[in-house]
Amino acid sequence: MQRPPFFEENCFIYWKNRFETYVKSKDIDLWYIIANGNYKPTIKDKDGKDVVTPYENQKKILSKNDEAKMVLYNALPKKEYERIFMCDTAQNICDSLITTHQGNKQVKDNKIDLFVQRYKEFTITDDETIDYAFSRFNTIITSLKALEKARQDGDLDLKDDAQGLIRQAY
Repeated sequence: MQRPPFFEENCFIYWKNRFETYVKSKDIDLWYIIANGNYKPTIKDKDGKDVVTPYENQKKILSKNDEAKMVLYNALPKKEYERIFMCDTAQNICDSLITTHQGNKQVKDNKIDLFVQRYKEFTITDDETIDYAFSRFNTIITSLKALEKARQDGDLDLKDDAQGLIRQAY
């Protein structure tokens, strides 16, 4: 993104968070100056006193999370953004999106079971074209793969079943 997000009066919090992340991803020094004035990163020394650390060592690390967050923000519509804007890290955003849209392990396992059942019960009806049947079959297979399960336990042999589907069609 070459330009900062345009100000949205009716959605100020949305704009502010995106703007802050944009600036941080482009130049974290600039954001620190906008928000706080001079930047003086400190760490505790052996005696527990605050000591200024070399900022050059920290700058790239500090901006990487914001670059990743910005990429995520730019990929999301406002509705999704509203679900994740409180996340501090790009990893938290990603985890939240996965849980929201893919579900936890139990939901994921239930989806896998559903697609495995559809896979095992798949047939081509007399009135459907080969293209349509293949499209339905492909949807089942890609859904299983997307759910990271082309059955590791050997329940499914996708290659053999796909060849059987083609033979059945002729």
